[in-house]
Amino acid sequence: MQERRRYVRLNVPLEVSYVIEGRQEQHRKSISRNISPSGIRFAVGEELPKGTVLELGIKIPTKTESIPLKAKVIWSKKEAGQERDSYDMGLEFIHIPEQSKSDFFQYLCNLMYDQLKRI
Repeated sequence: MQERRRYVRLNVPLEVSYVIEGRQEQHRKSISRNISPSGIRFAVGEELPKGTVLELGIKIPTKTESIPLKAKVIWSKKEAGQERDSYDMGLEFIHIPEQSKSDFFQYLCNLMYDQLKRI
């Protein structure tokens, strides 16, 4: 099977807040399972169809404010053995505001560099 990923995934737990684009509701929270320059994986408490666009806020340790992003659900699957509904999902970033890009990508580059030093 051919690997389709463009970037390495970094297994780092970051606080993520999210809301479905256009909805006026309180942001929900989750913790990332992995992240890359092109996407993120985390669990949610409801099934979200492929193509759903979410407004995200990702908290990175180098910034006091969350990094705002928009991402689209690429895949979602129900997690087995959970007491309540939990869905693991992968999202692709579709918009990162210009003023946030350098902070976000610098943080990811530093994480990748740190992981390479350990090898």
